[in-house]
Amino acid sequence: MEVEKFSYDNKIVKQFAYATIIWGLVGMLVGLWVALQFIFPELNVMSYTTFGRLRPLHTNAVIFAFVGNGIFMGVYYSLQRLCKARMFNDTLSKIHFWG
Repeated sequence: MEVEKFSYDNKIVKQFAYATIIWGLVGMLVGLWVALQFIFPELNVMSYTTFGRLRPLHTNAVIFAFVGNGIFMGVYYSLQRLCKARMFNDTLSKIHFWG
């Protein structure tokens, strides 16, 4: 019996993992700043850092960027292993990541 060997595109998985970490940090730091503004209202020093402007930024960064990249990372990782095949085209994967 011969053991089959498969090669997978793990580079795109790593890119989505790094993007997930970066956007998670950004979104959670903005959320921390918004939470600190509840405790210390004097942190509202500029009009661009008020609660009304930062809350949507925090929500969108966490929901769409952090969670979205995590989902795509999981899909790219698991789909190749479930189908036992590489992705169709590495260029399309790159376009998807940067898009």
